[in-house]
Amino acid sequence: MSPVAATFPPEQVTRELFFNVGGPHGFMRWGIYLFFGVALAFLALSLRARLRLWRQGVAEVRTDHPARRLAMVARYTLGQAKVVQERYAGLMHAALFYGFLTLFGVTLMIFVEADLTGPLAGVHFLHGTFYLVWSLIADLGGVVLLIGVGMAAVRRYGVRPPRLDNQPTDAVALALLALLCLTGFAGEAMRIAITHLPPFERFSPVGYLLARPLAGLGETSLRAFHAGNWWLHMGGSFACIGLMATGRLGHIVIATLNVYFGNLDDERPATRYTVPLIDPATFEQAESFGVGAVAELSWKALLDSDACTRCGRCQDRCPAWATAKPLSPKRLINQIQAAMEGRRGAAVAGETSGDGALPLLGGYLDLDAVWACTNCGACMAACPVNIEHVPRIIDLRRHQVLMEGAMAPELERTFMNLENHRNPYGFAFAKRGDWLPADLGVKLLAADREVDLLYFVGCAAAFDKQHQKSAVALLRCLAAAGLKVGILGAEEGCCGDAALRGGNEYLFQQLATHNLDRFAKYGVTQVVTTCPHGYNTLKKEYRRFAERRAAADPQAAPYRLTVHHHTELLAELVASGRLRLKESAARRITYHDPCFLGRYNDGYAAPRALLASLGGATVVEMDRHGRESFCCGAGGTRMWMEESIGTRINQTRCTEAHATGASLIATACPFCKTMLGDAIKELGFANLEVRDLAELLAEALEA
Repeated sequence: MSPVAATFPPEQVTRELFFNVGGPHGFMRWGIYLFFGVALAFLALSLRARLRLWRQGVAEVRTDHPARRLAMVARYTLGQAKVVQERYAGLMHAALFYGFLTLFGVTLMIFVEADLTGPLAGVHFLHGTFYLVWSLIADLGGVVLLIGVGMAAVRRYGVRPPRLDNQPTDAVALALLALLCLTGFAGEAMRIAITHLPPFERFSPVGYLLARPLAGLGETSLRAFHAGNWWLHMGGSFACIGLMATGRLGHIVIATLNVYFGNLDDERPATRYTVPLIDPATFEQAESFGVGAVAELSWKALLDSDACTRCGRCQDRCPAWATAKPLSPKRLINQIQAAMEGRRGAAVAGETSGDGALPLLGGYLDLDAVWACTNCGACMAACPVNIEHVPRIIDLRRHQVLMEGAMAPELERTFMNLENHRNPYGFAFAKRGDWLPADLGVKLLAADREVDLLYFVGCAAAFDKQHQKSAVALLRCLAAAGLKVGILGAEEGCCGDAALRGGNEYLFQQLATHNLDRFAKYGVTQVVTTCPHGYNTLKKEYRRFAERRAAADPQAAPYRLTVHHHTELLAELVASGRLRLKESAARRITYHDPCFLGRYNDGYAAPRALLASLGGATVVEMDRHGRESFCCGAGGTRMWMEESIGTRINQTRCTEAHATGASLIATACPFCKTMLGDAIKELGFANLEVRDLAELLAEALEA
C-alpha cells in the first residue's frame, strides 16, 4: 500500500461505481448497457452496409493463415509500425491510439468487475494498490489522448501540410475525443471534491488537481454538475463507439480489417510486391482482362478504398506527384471509393444495378494518372494500413492494353519489339550475345553448360554500349573470384518486366515461357543479373508463373532457380576474401538505391558494403536514401515512354545527388544509370558522373 493511502484500510481505497447516478444497483447500471447496445447496433448496421458494398467485388482469397494475419494486426495496428516512421505525425497518432486504447481498457475493467467477477463470483479488484495503479493509468491515458488531440488539431488546422484535405468528419472525431477527455477529467474532479478529497485520490493527479478549487462549491451544485457531465461523457463515449465504422473514426475498425486481410506476401522480401498474375488457362476462356469498371474490382480493392485514412503519406512519397504529374496514390484510392459509392447510388436509383457498368477510366480516374506510375512501391511502403496501390494500377493498365488496345505510341512500339525481337529496342535477337569480349573466356551454354552460374544479361547490357561496360566489369570480377559463368546469348529473351507492368500480360507470359524453357533445357539453377527489374521478375513473378503453368501442364518444367543480384553476389565474394581489392582513388561518392533492388527486395546493405570496400572513397548519402529513396523515373514501363507532363523525375533525383557535393553517383541498375546519366547532361552537371558498382569494383581489383 502506498504511504498516501496507508491510513485507509485497502477495501476503502476505492470509489463507488456509477457514483451519483444511482450507484452499482441503480437504474443506470442497466440503462447504460441499453444505450451501449444502441451504439453497438448502429456500429453493426454501419459495418453491414460497408460489407454489402465490399462483397459486390470479385472473389479473392484473403482468409488463409489467420495466425500470420493476426501478427500483421499486432505489428501494424497495435504496434503502429508504419505510423511512427514520421516523427510528429507518428507521435501524434501514437498518442491518439494508445491514449484511446488505455481509456478503453480502463473502462473495460469497470465492466468486468461490475457485471462479471462481482455478481458472478463475488470478486472485487478495484481497490487497494490495484485501484491506485488503475487510477494513475487512467489519468495518464487521458492526458496522452488529449495531447494527441491537440497535436492533431495543430497539424490539421494550424500547420496543415498540403497533403491533408480536411473534411467535417475530421473535426467531429477530434471534438468527440476531446469531449471524452475533458468530461472524464471534469467528472473525476467533481467526484473527488464531493467525497472531500481523499488523499489516496492523488493517484488520479489530474482529477485531484482540478478538484481542489472545486471543493469550495456546494455539494448540491457539484452533484448537479457531475450528473450532467456524466451524461455528456456517456453520450460522447456512445457516439465514438457507434461511429467506429463511419467517417474519420471509421478507420479504427475498417483499417484494422484491411490490415488483417492484407497481402501476406508483402511481409518478406522474397515475395514482396509480387504482381498478381492472370492464370495462363484463363487467356483461352476469359472475356475480359484487368479492371475497367467498378464491378471488376476485387472485394479487397473495395475494402482498400474504404480503409484509406487520407493521411497523404503515399502522395508525399510518390515521384509522379512530386514532379507535377496527375497521379496522387491517395486520390486514386479515394476515386475508387467514389466509384464504389457511385455504383451503390446508381443501383438505388435503378440506373445500373447488377452489371456495375460505371466506368473507372475516363469516368472517375484520370488515364494520364494511371500511366504516370513508376511502380516504385513507395506508396505501399509508406501506407500505415497496407493499401495496395500498384496492383490496382496494373489491373487498370491491363484493361487498357488487352481490352481497349489503348496505350502510348512509344509503348506500343516497345511491345511490338518485345514480341518480334524479344527485346524492347528492336535489335535482332540473333545479335544478343555479340557484346561479349572473347578474352573473358565466357561461353554460351549451348557450347558449355558446366558452369557455376548463368549470367542473365538483360536487354540493356546486351544492346546498350554504356551498360555493356557494367556487364564486362561484372564478368571480370566473377572470373577473378574463380567462378565459371555462362550466358544464353541469342537464346535469352527479355525478362518481360515492361510487358507485365505495362498491362500486356499475354506478352509477359510468352517471354517468361521462352526463358523458363531455356533454363530447363540447360538445367540452370543459379542465376545472376545486373538489372534489378530482371532480378525481381525472375525471382518472384517467374516462380509464380511456373507454378501456375505446372498446375495446368504437369509436363512443364518446375522452377528451380536461385536468383542473385550482382551486388549481393559481389558483396559475398568480397566478404569471403575471394575478391581482393586495392585502395581506390580518393573521391566523394553518393549511392542511388534502385527501387526494385531496395524497396522491393531489401537490397540496401550489399551495395553499401561494396562502397565501404573501396578504401579511398568517401561515401555520402542523399537526403532521401535507403527505404526513403526517390525513384529515377524509369520503372513501371516509364523507361520506354516520353515524360511530357510536369518536370522530369530523373532531374529531381540528380539534383539531390549533386547537392551532396559528390563527383560520382554509384548505382546498381541499368535503368537508373541511363536516367541519371541523361539528367546529368540535361542539367549540365559537368563535375558529376554515374557508374555501376561493378565498374568501380573491377577498377579496384588487385592485379
